[in-house]
Amino acid sequence: MKIKYTKTERARQKKILKVSERMLPLFEAMEKSLMASVNTISERIDQIKEQIEKNRKAAEAWLAVMSDSWVEIDDFISVKEINTKPIDVAGVRVQQFESVDFKVMPVSEDTPLWVDDAIHLMQDQLQLLAEINCLEDQIHLLEEELLDVRARVKLFENRRIPNAKMAIRKIGQKLQDDERLTIATAKVVKTSNQKEVCI
Repeated sequence: MKIKYTKTERARQKKILKVSERMLPLFEAMEKSLMASVNTISERIDQIKEQIEKNRKAAEAWLAVMSDSWVEIDDFISVKEINTKPIDVAGVRVQQFESVDFKVMPVSEDTPLWVDDAIHLMQDQLQLLAEINCLEDQIHLLEEELLDVRARVKLFENRRIPNAKMAIRKIGQKLQDDERLTIATAKVVKTSNQKEVCI
């Protein structure tokens, strides 16, 4: 790091230090907030996965019937649109899951009775899966921001603040040395002048 040993440079380094020391706690707070948000979203994903598994277990009794049947549930229900809305999470713009619009085909009289229940189950499961996808996208965006914030924290902690402190110290020492030299030189000159006057 090249340093100009001037009062102007010392003032500039003091300003860098002041700004850096003010910004560091802000980035540290952002880092904590992002980590907390990622953890909260991860917990929500785990809860949804548990619900999906509960639904699957509750339907086990008639899932065997479905596998032996000529009926394809996919023919009756499909996802038309996943609705989300933009929100801010820890300062990051993400999409929050709202709902799923389904295209549901009407059930005819000769369709097995369990198909209605299967359609409702599929709606629940597809909605839960859509929410998981949305939450995983949120985590991805938050983790990207977290990497950036951590890089900034490291920059302030390991480079900007220590470099500014070192520069201020070195410039201060050099300016003091220069001042002492100037005073010493002035004394030598004064002493020499006095000797010349005496002669």
